[in-house]
Amino acid sequence: MAGTRNTAVAVVLAALALTATACNNNDDKKAAPAAPTTAAATSATPSAAAPTTGAKPEKVSPAVYLEQVTQKTSAAKSAKVVEVIQVGQVTMKGKGAVSWADGLEADLTMDLSGSPIAKVLEPITGGPNVHYLYTKEAMYMALGGELLQKGGPGWVRYSKADMAKASGGTADQLQSADPVQGVRTLIASGKVTEVGPETVNGKATTHYTGVLSADDVASATTQGMTQAQADKIKQNLVTAGITSDRIDVWVDADKLVVKRSEQAETKAGALNVTVDYSDYGTPVIAATPADAIDLADLEKAASGS
Repeated sequence: MAGTRNTAVAVVLAALALTATACNNNDDKKAAPAAPTTAAATSATPSAAAPTTGAKPEKVSPAVYLEQVTQKTSAAKSAKVVEVIQVGQVTMKGKGAVSWADGLEADLTMDLSGSPIAKVLEPITGGPNVHYLYTKEAMYMALGGELLQKGGPGWVRYSKADMAKASGGTADQLQSADPVQGVRTLIASGKVTEVGPETVNGKATTHYTGVLSADDVASATTQGMTQAQADKIKQNLVTAGITSDRIDVWVDADKLVVKRSEQAETKAGALNVTVDYSDYGTPVIAATPADAIDLADLEKAASGS
């Protein structure tokens, strides 16, 4: 049963790491540096700050424009999300809302019906759809099925330490994952290029892309971390067999991220992740459940039975 719970935590960590940040109160300090001029000269995008006197819009590089996107999207503080995570033949879908206004808060439901994990979790969750709440202090997974029928608690609580243990790393890595983390990674790598205008979810957007090496990804995503944390993330990339990562982002006229995707080859098969963002500024309710049991207490109860 402990293995089942660890799998459940790893799934939701992957989801959260692709959708929200734990803290964005100092965005200027967290923003990645602008790309070198070799990438900046690739193409240009009109600036929203262009004068309205009839003059042509000011042209800026993709890196400079995407830096403006990180600031605008981060300032929005919350959004609704829809995501699809595919690893080899396994598919997981998520839907909900996240807030990064003052520590990470999220209310997500994961559809695991496209994964063998669903059958494993069914006695614990009651079905393939799993409800997760993420507060500033912990993560909660809704219980159901046999456990709830026996009059047990409605939620299991995972502390930061529990999540770090289950994910094989550290929960702190969530602090650098937000709706524009892919944008920051592109900027830091210096390999961003503009694809051009595309319509996404009915919105006019501009598409940006970049193919990064594993070293590029590690360097961009470990900024601000301790050496031990950075080394762990680098080791995770090696263990997963990831040698390169393609990142795509679509940005609308309001400089908000509408969609992002990542593609990579792993030892478990092709990894494809897409996240759609909408309704920026939406309220997110992720209150601490009153009927929750700590993971350690649940493990004790399980071993006793």
